[in-house]
Amino acid sequence: MEIEDYSDEELLEAGREAVKREQWPRAKEFLSAYVDRHTARGETVPASGLASYALCLAHQKEQRKGLELCKKAQHADPRNAHIYWCLAQIHLIGKSRKEAIDTIERGLRAAPDNFLLLRMRRRLGVRQPPPLPFLDRRHALNVRLGKIIHKLKGSAAAVLPA
Repeated sequence: MEIEDYSDEELLEAGREAVKREQWPRAKEFLSAYVDRHTARGETVPASGLASYALCLAHQKEQRKGLELCKKAQHADPRNAHIYWCLAQIHLIGKSRKEAIDTIERGLRAAPDNFLLLRMRRRLGVRQPPPLPFLDRRHALNVRLGKIIHKLKGSAAAVLPA
């Protein structure tokens, strides 16, 4: 079946299935056709589909464009957890763990029980508060104490106040 024979919904579904399987060139092919059809008709691309397309772009070395499109999708539909998941993935591709965690937290405020966001947060972990909260996280004392506490983690770390 040729890509022209697919309906819009079939293109989106095939693209998302390829995203699930991490088949990025295939996903980009389907989602690009999906976005192009909406654009050719002068319609706004649905935010969720745009976010999936943005994730494909980021995986295909077009990270800046993917990030821009995903943020546009987020502004169009700020309650959609899938968009936050895609945006967090794009941040991780760009090696920005902090931005990814912040995005996941914003997504969980919009959709507190979303399985994908909860699983991603658990996988990434949550930063512990700095040992001396009145100092900046990057302050030399906080960095040094944090490393010591991390090494002691377990028996001695449990004794230190949180």
